[in-house]
Amino acid sequence: MGIKKSKGTVSLENYRGRVRLRWRYQSKRYSLNLFIYNKQNLLKAKKTALEIEQDMVNNQFDFLLSKYKGKQSIPVSTEKCLVLK
Repeated sequence: MGIKKSKGTVSLENYRGRVRLRWRYQSKRYSLNLFIYNKQNLLKAKKTALEIEQDMVNNQFDFLLSKYKGKQSIPVSTEKCLVLK
């Protein structure tokens, strides 16, 4: 068994090669899988964790988690496709 974090903190962990944030707020457990686990993405995840903790303290928590989901670092193709009818 792991050690339970103190109230109002977000934990970071490597879960199946991705960064996972876990925390409790108002007696509910939340989990957010973000990026591939590497040093650069870990820094982004720490920033997101601090943002979540601040929002919980200030009663501005986004229950849908849409505010905290980062954009994928996968480049979007700019090639145009032709659709033939």
